[in-house]
Amino acid sequence: MIEDLNSYLVFGEKFVDSCGELLKEHYQANVQIEIKSDGSFVTNIDKEIENLFLKKIKKEFPDHGVLGEEFGHHNPKSKYLWVLDPLDGTHSFIAGKPLFGTLLCLTIDGKPSLGIIDMPILNERWIGATKIGIKKNKKRCSLINCNKKLSECILSSTSLLMFNESQSEIIKKIYSKIRFPIFGTDCYAYGLLISGNVDMVIEANMKPWDYMAQNFLIKEIGGYISDWSGNPLTIYSSGNVIAAKSKLAFDEALEFLKEIK
Repeated sequence: MIEDLNSYLVFGEKFVDSCGELLKEHYQANVQIEIKSDGSFVTNIDKEIENLFLKKIKKEFPDHGVLGEEFGHHNPKSKYLWVLDPLDGTHSFIAGKPLFGTLLCLTIDGKPSLGIIDMPILNERWIGATKIGIKKNKKRCSLINCNKKLSECILSSTSLLMFNESQSEIIKKIYSKIRFPIFGTDCYAYGLLISGNVDMVIEANMKPWDYMAQNFLIKEIGGYISDWSGNPLTIYSSGNVIAAKSKLAFDEALEFLKEIK
């Protein structure tokens, strides 16, 4: 299995190398922008990257499945399912802000087994697989060992606008207990958590491609990540996500989140 995962890691890293070059080429340039049925934005680059991945999978691992943001499920009953967000942080990309990236996860029989967070403009990448370890830019990351209280935490959420009214009331209670919040980081926040800079991430209304890569990486490195009820994340989860370095702070925040009806 480890030998197979190594080959999948090589494949995944080559892919994010390719799409990173594409994102750099079109960064702060004119792109085609559409509004999807859910009101979110998509560019021609999102679609181009996902099409590129589908072609590469068909060539290298034709029996594998893909769940992507733009084109949905491909071969969904496969034992091997790749979950892809070609461009996480589309708003940042459109606005010329460098905090966007590509997210890639491989699940095997439903179990997350490989994850990649790639930030092409920042030249930062977190990558790993089961029993192989997690690396940032080819340097092995240390296992998380943190006992912070909630009051000591730096907490990231992409935006307050992602929370509805009832959620916002509870989230603001949590913000009042922490060290300070930061916003606008998208997937970069999870990389910062893995590296020890950010202590907690709380987000809402996520899709599987928004969290599955981070789900694997954070658990593998010794952190904590779940839905707001404390349940493990799967591709079928509600999309309300909490991640933390410290089990103590994680449990403190969950007590607040469980109040949300």
